[in-house]
Amino acid sequence: MSSALPTQIALTADLAGAVPQAPLSQVPMSQVPMGQVIISFAESLIELPNFGELEALYQQDKIVTILQQVLQYFQTHQDTAEIPSQLGEFIFQKTVELEIYVTEPVEARAINFDARGKDYATNILSYASELPETVLELLPALPLGELVICHAVVVSQAAEQGKTIEQHLTHLLVHGMLHLLGFDHELGQAEQDEMEAIEIAVLDKLSVANPYE
Repeated sequence: MSSALPTQIALTADLAGAVPQAPLSQVPMSQVPMGQVIISFAESLIELPNFGELEALYQQDKIVTILQQVLQYFQTHQDTAEIPSQLGEFIFQKTVELEIYVTEPVEARAINFDARGKDYATNILSYASELPETVLELLPALPLGELVICHAVVVSQAAEQGKTIEQHLTHLLVHGMLHLLGFDHELGQAEQDEMEAIEIAVLDKLSVANPYE
């Protein structure tokens, strides 16, 4: 999907080179999959006078740390937490790739309507790679997919919920990454409970309070 989206700036960061912004668990980092995060912004956001402040919220090292913490959760819970999608077969064997696109409400509304038939801008949309196992097996890196974020909605929701933008954004990123891995809270209560429990555990490692309390 990213090829169809207008982007102006693409920022990349490797998991290997990132400096964690929050304490990680005791599992050696060498056991956590390596990977890359690519961040792009809509041109209309780049033209804003306060774009520098907006961009600072999407620093590569912060998002890399969030992705690494999600992956580490499954590394340390392999006996109790199973990744639903076919990505689980390769997640600990390959470099992991994630794309993030940050946009504004008009485009976010159009994307949401095109993807889900819902005529409003939502906070985050997840587009899993959905490549067949035969293709994933051949690829040198594992594409998780793309997250599309509407920054204005994130800011508005954070204010409504009495959270900082960074706290809410961190939660949404974890939530979106789990969707890319095949989790879906809309399938039923059990699936919702499982997904929320993982989010709470990962967010705790990132020093973010339980968002469901």
